[in-house]
Amino acid sequence: MKTENVFALIVVVLAPCLATVAQTTTATTSPAPTAPAPSEHPAGPGDALAKPAEPSIVAHGTAPEPSTTEVVALTNEPGTDEVLETVVFDAIPLPDAVNALALQAGLNIQFDPKLLNTVGPDGRPVPVTPPTISAKWKKLTAKQALTALLDNWGWQLVMDPRSPIGRITAKDPTALEPLVTTVVQLEYSTPTNIITEVQPTLSTRSSIISDPRTHKLIIRTTERELPGVEALITKLDNPTRQVLIETKIVETTKDINSAKGVDWTGTLAAQHFSFGNGQTVGSIGATNMMSTIPPGTTTLPGGTTVPTAGGGLASATTNVTALTTSIVGSQTAGGLSLNTARGFSPSTAFLNADGVSAVLSFLNTDSDTRSLSFPRTVALDGVQTEIMSVQNIPIFEQQQSAPAAGASQGLATVLPNYDKKVEGTVLNEVGVKLTVIPRIAGPTNVLMDVRPEISSVDAAVASDTLDGQVSTSPIFDRRRITTQAVVPSGYTLVLGGVEIDNTLNSATKVPFFGDLPGLGNLFRSNNKTHNKDNLLIFVTPTIIQDSDFQAGHSQFLKKKDISPSAEEGPWDTAKPYDWTKPNTTVTPSYQP
Repeated sequence: MKTENVFALIVVVLAPCLATVAQTTTATTSPAPTAPAPSEHPAGPGDALAKPAEPSIVAHGTAPEPSTTEVVALTNEPGTDEVLETVVFDAIPLPDAVNALALQAGLNIQFDPKLLNTVGPDGRPVPVTPPTISAKWKKLTAKQALTALLDNWGWQLVMDPRSPIGRITAKDPTALEPLVTTVVQLEYSTPTNIITEVQPTLSTRSSIISDPRTHKLIIRTTERELPGVEALITKLDNPTRQVLIETKIVETTKDINSAKGVDWTGTLAAQHFSFGNGQTVGSIGATNMMSTIPPGTTTLPGGTTVPTAGGGLASATTNVTALTTSIVGSQTAGGLSLNTARGFSPSTAFLNADGVSAVLSFLNTDSDTRSLSFPRTVALDGVQTEIMSVQNIPIFEQQQSAPAAGASQGLATVLPNYDKKVEGTVLNEVGVKLTVIPRIAGPTNVLMDVRPEISSVDAAVASDTLDGQVSTSPIFDRRRITTQAVVPSGYTLVLGGVEIDNTLNSATKVPFFGDLPGLGNLFRSNNKTHNKDNLLIFVTPTIIQDSDFQAGHSQFLKKKDISPSAEEGPWDTAKPYDWTKPNTTVTPSYQP
């Protein structure tokens, strides 16, 4: 295997040192160990393995019996997170392996003295023979190898935030695993949606919160649980596919009317008769009247006439009859009038009627109506989209306010309601509406929840009388289809069946006269009405690919002046023309 792809630990057992170490023994001092002198003989085959050509870290350790030197060869630069092809431990002391991995990972460490020493009978520390390890790992980083090695032997690396040097110590079996905090940046999903999916998988000590402004998740969990949480978020945070929804709504209406003959309904179906001119009432009273005596003559006894002067006042009492006539009801209601002055006479006894009316019809009418709508939208996978072209018809509602002090009832006001809801549906919202929830099923299929609706206002008006007050309300016609279907991408789903076919035949005839041959046509009429309404809806879903989008070439932000206002000419404005300015052609300052 090539040297640059191998992180190898090679244990080389050297021959006993050729140099003799002199030892001096005295009665007052104990023998002191002497470091072996460096060998000066030429390098042999074993020394070639101990010095690799790539940058390396060499760790030396001493075994109790016999004395050996362990060489650790690292082919990657220290302090990197590159994945190593192979990591080999061959009977190397555990502290030396930890040191080599920490150096390769760029970590500064020191060992807890309790790991390498024990307390002797005299209370002094006594070195402990470290265990040796042998292992061969592949495809991992130095940090991953260090973590696996420490966990296997019950050790842990504790980092001090005040110092760049970590401490290798033994784990406390009773202590809880410490919590770590990390921040995950979302790319496609909404933080609240991810929290809903991830929160149930966390332990009771772990927590996850969102930052809507930056689209990030703050996760606080154990180091052992963190990789699984991050992997789950990575799988959920993927781009949402989109679906193009193209719809064609076709509504056809055909009305055929035929009316022939003479209709005598207005004369013979509701003829009103009245007798008399109503009711007459009157009153009689005495009235004192004062008048001036005009000048005249006076005849004396014997026949002589003498003129007299006028100007005097005379008093007289006159009986005045005041008559007031009140017609009770209308002419159609009729009534018998009792005249108290003259009694029953021909002047009050007469017959009133509506008169004679007939309708002559001889006409056919035919009307065809075709309404087309082409709503189109783009929806995210699994997200509801709605297209509307509607008009809100006001419904007037009367509201009664609280009565004021001393008043029996409050003030009544009538207000329009443009959003009248009945069971979640806006009743007075008429027009064309399309609601679609697309779901991509498989590579090319689309599962659609489709709810098209067409509504209108009927020509008839509903009315009701309550406490003598007549209330009216419009009538709304609504047609809706609710269905689910799976359609291949690019194919069309046809929805129909909302077809209305009404036929009405009516006839009128005057008895006896309508049965006469030939002449009976003047006393008969026939009306035929045929209404047919059909609704077809075509829905075509298309899964959008990344190649379907095209980059725009807008220059909007590069314009220095993007004001859309522009001066108009004197022909299009009410301002008087300024003859002091030259006549120039004015163009908008912004050109898209």
